[in-house]
Amino acid sequence: MRREILAIAFLLAAFAATAQESKQTFTRKVVIEQFTTAQCGWCPYGAERITQAANNSSNIVWIKFHAGFGTDDLTNDIAETMTLFYGGSTYAPAMMVDRTHFDPAEPGPVMNVGNVSEIRAALSKAKAVPTYCKVLTPEVTYNTDTRHLSGTVSGRFGDQVYDENTRLVVYLIEDSIFMQQHDYQNGSQANGYAVDYWHMGTVRDTITPLWGEPVTVDEENNRSFSYTIDYTLPEGFVYKNCRVAAIVYNYDAADINNCAVMNAAESDYLDKSLGIDEAAQGCQMRLFPNPASSSVTVEADAPIQRVTLCNALGQVCYSSTAQSQLAHIDLSALAQGAYFVRIQTAKGVATRQLVVTK
Repeated sequence: MRREILAIAFLLAAFAATAQESKQTFTRKVVIEQFTTAQCGWCPYGAERITQAANNSSNIVWIKFHAGFGTDDLTNDIAETMTLFYGGSTYAPAMMVDRTHFDPAEPGPVMNVGNVSEIRAALSKAKAVPTYCKVLTPEVTYNTDTRHLSGTVSGRFGDQVYDENTRLVVYLIEDSIFMQQHDYQNGSQANGYAVDYWHMGTVRDTITPLWGEPVTVDEENNRSFSYTIDYTLPEGFVYKNCRVAAIVYNYDAADINNCAVMNAAESDYLDKSLGIDEAAQGCQMRLFPNPASSSVTVEADAPIQRVTLCNALGQVCYSSTAQSQLAHIDLSALAQGAYFVRIQTAKGVATRQLVVTK
C-alpha cells in the first residue's frame, strides 16, 4: 500500500511538473513609460540615468508622456490622462516599469527616477516576470502623399493566461522633436537654464482607443491575435521620425496597480530609409561654435564612429568616419541655414541642430 501511494504521488508530481513546463514563455520587452516636461530641469538628467540603466538593451521599449510637472507644447490629453497611474500627486522626472507597482513607497506604479542602480533593479524585477504573450514587430506601411499609415500588430499567447481584460494599445511615437528644455545640468542661470533639446520617444497619439482594444484570440490558430492599423498622420508630425509602439497589458479601470504589461514591441520608422538604430539613446554630444561660419567641432562622450551633416531637407552634405571623441567639419562650401549633425558611437546616436552663418 505504501509503495502504491508513493507511486501515485510520484505520478501526480510528474504530471504537475509536465503541466507547468507546457506553459510556453516568451522573451519580455520591458516597457519604460517616463513622465517629463520642458519645465522639468532635472528631466534631462533623469533621462541620462535611464539610458545608463537600460544600456541600449534591445529588449526595452521606452516612451515618454509630457505631463507630471506642468505642461509644454508636447502635452496632450493622453499624457495628462496617464497621470492617473501616479495615484496621487504628480512630479517629474518619474517613470513606470511595465505598469507594475514595484516601489512600495508609492501608491501607484509611477515611481521616482532614482539612481542608476535603483532603475536597474526595477528593470531586473520586470525582466524576471515570465510572460506568456508574444508581440511581433508591428508591420507598417506609410503613404507620403495621403499621410495614411496602415499595417498590422500581431502576436500570440503561449498558454491560457488571458481573459476579457487583456488589451492592446498602439501608440504613435515621434523622435527628434526640437524644443527648448530646462536643464539644470547643462543650462545656465543667464538663459533661465533653457537649452536646445531633441525630445525622443514622445507619445503623440494613440492609434487604438486610449485604453486599448480588447484582444481577440484565435484559439484554432495557435492562440494568435491581430490588430489592423488604419490611421492618418496629422499635419505637423514628421513621418520620418515616427514609429509605432504596441503594448499588451491587463486593463483594470478600478485598480491602477492591476494593469501590468504582458509584453510589447515597436516598429521601424515610417521612413524605411532610416534604421531602427537611429532611435538609440545614450550618446552625449556638443557643437562649438554654434552658430558657425567656416568650421565646427563635434565633441562626444565616446569615440565617434561616424559623423553626418544633413540639411533641412534631410540631404547628406557631409559624412565621414572618425576614431576619436572630436571631429572637425569644414563648412566653407555650405550655404547659410539650419543643418543637423548626427553622430554614431558605441553608446548610440545623437543629433543636434547647427546654424551656419556667412
